[in-house]
Amino acid sequence: MINQTIVITKELGSLLASARIKARLTQKEVGERLGFSGRSGRVYVSRLEKGGINNPSLWLILKFLTICEKPWSSFFEKLDGIYFNKQHERIIAQVPTTRYHRKIDRDVAKYTHSIKTKFSEKQKIKPLTQQKKDKMSLGFAKHRTNIEPIEREVQKLLGELSAPLWSNQFYKAFARECYSILKKNKPLNTLISQKELSASSALNLKLNQIIEKWINKGLKREILEKVKEIPIKYLKAPGSE
Repeated sequence: MINQTIVITKELGSLLASARIKARLTQKEVGERLGFSGRSGRVYVSRLEKGGINNPSLWLILKFLTICEKPWSSFFEKLDGIYFNKQHERIIAQVPTTRYHRKIDRDVAKYTHSIKTKFSEKQKIKPLTQQKKDKMSLGFAKHRTNIEPIEREVQKLLGELSAPLWSNQFYKAFARECYSILKKNKPLNTLISQKELSASSALNLKLNQIIEKWINKGLKREILEKVKEIPIKYLKAPGSE
């Protein structure tokens, strides 16, 4: 493992520089302990800390940390955080910007992090590739972007109807469930119309079953019926009234 290489970024170089400064060592001193002599050691360490060394060995990084008496575990925890943030930024960059970007950004970050824990048991059987993880995160990000305006409109409706505050999260969950059913039965690229919805007895049956389920949980039918119209509206074809 120690012969493996590691891609140096400016952030990683900054972590190494921080470890050296905390150890009160100069670049020249660290360079000499790494096996370099004179000015070449200082130049090498300087380039390393600026991210200018292409794929230095993991052995060298570990030796650098040992010289600076920096615990490996805490260093690589910070490094993992750097790579996680870069991955997250790459995912978010592919999602349309919205007014509620911060909330979506936070939710996507939580989901991406959960892939390492929530799916850990599955990964032991069949490890997830980075491509698969990125695809899962991007899919969730797009879903949150689509569902955000629906939740916002549901919140507004509940305020107008003076629904109890405790019930807001449950009506939103109902709206998300309706949206998922509608999207699954009629993909977004072939938007649903009110006429098509009325003609689909199977789809209506599913929506009614969801309504009955939430009524049994204490929600009101008349509010559920109004909330249901919101995801339908967002998936409705233009001019299909």
